[in-house]
Amino acid sequence: MMRVQPIDFRPPKRGVIKVFIHCSASDRPEHDNIATITQWHLERGFHKIGYHYFINKRGEIWIGRDLELTPAAQEGYNAGSIAICVGGLNQFSDEQFKSLKAMCMAIDTAYKQRKLPVTFHGHCEVSNKTCPVFNYRLVVGLDEKGNIKPAVARP
Repeated sequence: MMRVQPIDFRPPKRGVIKVFIHCSASDRPEHDNIATITQWHLERGFHKIGYHYFINKRGEIWIGRDLELTPAAQEGYNAGSIAICVGGLNQFSDEQFKSLKAMCMAIDTAYKQRKLPVTFHGHCEVSNKTCPVFNYRLVVGLDEKGNIKPAVARP
């Protein structure tokens, strides 16, 4: 597992139409790392971490599951998706939100360059969970359909 910064996102060969945003559901400092998330997933019977990316409190983006592999993150909705997890439950940092937005923008840009649609969603949209527990639509700048809103030039 390695940290990625700056973001250099390249779409996988497998088809992707949605990106799901998650939270780790823990604010404990000892849980704010990809190794712990991986261990939790292994203990649940996964063969590796279920998320493609993990963003810790410092805003560092860590690579998890290979993008060519389907995630194990939102049951029944894993096919055709990418999964991003932001570490936390009640306490998130500005650095995390900046990194999440930058990661989503990089993904969106890469797919737009290929003229392929991709939308962004919270785990809560496909499960009875409140995950992620922050306003991901506001953080990423999403419209009601999960598209990143175009930036508005200010005078």
